[in-house]
Amino acid sequence: MLTLIAALFYTTQVETNFDYPETRREVVVDTFHGVEVSDPYRWLEDDVRNNEEVAGWVEAENLITRKYLDTIKALPKIESALTTAWNYPKQSSPSRRGSRWFQSRNTGLQNHSVIYTGVSATDINEVLLDPNTFSEDGTRALSMYSPSPNGTYLTWGISDAGSDWSVWYTKNLVTGETLRDVLLDIKTASPAWLPDESGFYYSRYPHSDRGGHIKTTDGQQLWFHLIGTEQSEDTLIWSDTAHPDRFYGASVTQDGGWLVVSVNEGTSSNNALLVKGPNEPKLRWLITNFVASFDLIGGIGNTLWFKTDHQAPKGKIMSITIGEATTTWKDVIPEQKNILRGADIVGGKITATWLEDASTKATVHSLDGKELYAVQMPGLGTAGGFGGHNDDITVYWSYSSYNYPPSTFTLDLDSGKTNLFWKTEFPVDLSEMVVQRKFVTSTDGKNVPIFIVSHEDTKLDGTNPVLQYGYGGFDISMLPRFSASRAVWMKMGGVYAVACIRGGSEYGREWHEGGMLANKQQVFDDFIACSEWLIENKWTNASKLSIQGGSNGGLLVGACMTQRPDLFGACLPAVGVMDMLRFPLFTVGWAWTSDYGSPDDPEMFPILFGYSPYHNVKDGTAYPPTLVTTGDTDDRVVPGHSFKYAAALQHAQVGNNPVLIRIETRAGHGAGKPTALRIEEAADIYAFLYKALGMQGF
Repeated sequence: MLTLIAALFYTTQVETNFDYPETRREVVVDTFHGVEVSDPYRWLEDDVRNNEEVAGWVEAENLITRKYLDTIKALPKIESALTTAWNYPKQSSPSRRGSRWFQSRNTGLQNHSVIYTGVSATDINEVLLDPNTFSEDGTRALSMYSPSPNGTYLTWGISDAGSDWSVWYTKNLVTGETLRDVLLDIKTASPAWLPDESGFYYSRYPHSDRGGHIKTTDGQQLWFHLIGTEQSEDTLIWSDTAHPDRFYGASVTQDGGWLVVSVNEGTSSNNALLVKGPNEPKLRWLITNFVASFDLIGGIGNTLWFKTDHQAPKGKIMSITIGEATTTWKDVIPEQKNILRGADIVGGKITATWLEDASTKATVHSLDGKELYAVQMPGLGTAGGFGGHNDDITVYWSYSSYNYPPSTFTLDLDSGKTNLFWKTEFPVDLSEMVVQRKFVTSTDGKNVPIFIVSHEDTKLDGTNPVLQYGYGGFDISMLPRFSASRAVWMKMGGVYAVACIRGGSEYGREWHEGGMLANKQQVFDDFIACSEWLIENKWTNASKLSIQGGSNGGLLVGACMTQRPDLFGACLPAVGVMDMLRFPLFTVGWAWTSDYGSPDDPEMFPILFGYSPYHNVKDGTAYPPTLVTTGDTDDRVVPGHSFKYAAALQHAQVGNNPVLIRIETRAGHGAGKPTALRIEEAADIYAFLYKALGMQGF
């Protein structure tokens, strides 16, 4: 690949009637497999914290966006409605470690949930960790917390400004002492405690530039940390310099103390397995190839159970007893018609959750796989959390749907009886909100589920403002979950639609593979087909249809709007992957090649180039009203993607439709964002839609 920088010049698109900031264009040309590709906004990839010109551009763009949004008269009312809707108690399901119980709770508008501990599931009232004290502005957040098996210790991580990097600390919960254990160079990991609480396994990187958010990150290693010691004394357990693209996820069984390490290449769900028994000196391979996924769900003695899609694209459960004369795998719960989403070993039984057309079902089985009973669900929604300990008799699980706020239920493992443990008291009436699941025929004849949430009196007259959401990648499902902000959108008179398109895991491995690599265009085709269906069935029309997605979903929105600018009334790409030719060059972008493919591959290059949002912006096009959103320190999908895309759109745009970018400062990909900033962002987005879609009466 060659890069040519020949000249610099400034320009604005004179045909537009919108006064955008001037953005410098360079003559930068890359050559991919004999094809010359222009990249005039390459300079916007630089770190905003180190490049004054980029920082100035961010300030100028935020200023014009702020000026535009503040002219929308409905904005204060929308923000007030969101604040009211957000202000309700939230809590996780209680979990037990030894005799100590843990739970996260938020009174309503706290920037971050507080971690509590107590002596029983109904008496968890002692504040253990309050992330609201980490910083005055709420931009330092709890990235994870992990109590030790008997509740003696608590290890937690703190991230700054939305970064994926975190620093870990440990506290003795018996003495109240914060230990000298401070661990660095950690990204998106969690500790795997030994049963005796002497320490834990964890994944980290070689010493990194944690102040940067652009540089590539690879070479993850597996370490063991002994409680009460400094990180410099940690023991290296596994490192593979020949394969710097591998990630390591450690688990330790409750009963038996087996260490099981999942080895993944990039973001692929296919993995190999390393294991080490409690009396064995080092790890050894259990599975060496990467042809299927194997997820540990539990272990008793020397028997381990795994959820896998090995020769079962919809998923099944297998077991293996290690140490026998003949070590063989056994099918425990065979592949079913529904998709196996998750499973756990708890109370001497197997709990399993399934997807039936993107809605949760749950069953309980004996350890040999016999189904004992099905768990009754409140409705069409999403349930999870059916885990616990081998000696538990009660399981705490959660359920929510678009019109059903998150609530906690108990399950008696012996009888199968469920009871409501805690119900969310939501301040907005949801009784008139209706959830429907429809099926859209896509371009290849496949049926794509779409959830539609609306007021019961919504008329199918083609005039409703619709917000259509999607993701479509990385084996991630779009399931019916509650959102306070979506409730406000519907109170504004909007309809909310979620398309369960290819690339996700709604229908197992086949559904994911049908939207990855060379099949990626099918993702966009599915989403566009859903958009056309909403119009054809009189839910809305093109001027009233808005689309939204984040991260890979931002790519989805960017690709769809460049391919079909005529189809949408407003577009909301958030923290999106917009440059499909340079994404591997930043942070962990190289890992996404398992789903996207690599631009260095001559067969994948024309596919990536063909849908890359940044490269398919066409000058002189009337694009829909667009609000791009990102964070200035995003170290997962670097903000340069959104910066370059917004600049290209502004240069290309003709007509009066605004193309704006909202850049949150001291914010990353979205995790850890304080409540106050979430409300502000949602208010700006809905106000933008309110004006763009010609909404009235709120």
